[in-house]
Amino acid sequence: MVRKANKKDEKQIISLGRMLNPDYSQLFDLKKILKKDYNRFYVYEVDGKIVGFLHATVLYENTEIINLIVEPTYRKQKIASNLFDTLLTELPLDVKIITLEVNVNNKEAISFYQKFGFEIISKRKKYYQDADGYLMGRKIQ
Repeated sequence: MVRKANKKDEKQIISLGRMLNPDYSQLFDLKKILKKDYNRFYVYEVDGKIVGFLHATVLYENTEIINLIVEPTYRKQKIASNLFDTLLTELPLDVKIITLEVNVNNKEAISFYQKFGFEIISKRKKYYQDADGYLMGRKIQ
């Protein structure tokens, strides 16, 4: 089930976020994120356990996906798709484009985003500690 994140979710989100970056809790202050109107933070919950989340920012006509992760044992179950669909349905009408960065070596994520109409816009050299990143985008009609 997809729902908006709340402050009670912090421990589970941080635990899952550490799969993205071991320093997740230092990089992202969930209490501050949840207070800002421009942030969208959704979790996917199975039997009380958060198994995935999506964090995006909405600024004027642009939305940027900051993080999207699903616990490995729950992948290939449309959880990421459900999180993404929820974001799309709740975006303000004036949003024209969604962007994100993805590691060039993360073929599974690149393929997922391409299924949702994202295209590679440019390559960002050394965007990640160990690799380049792609800037990907999708126009909203």
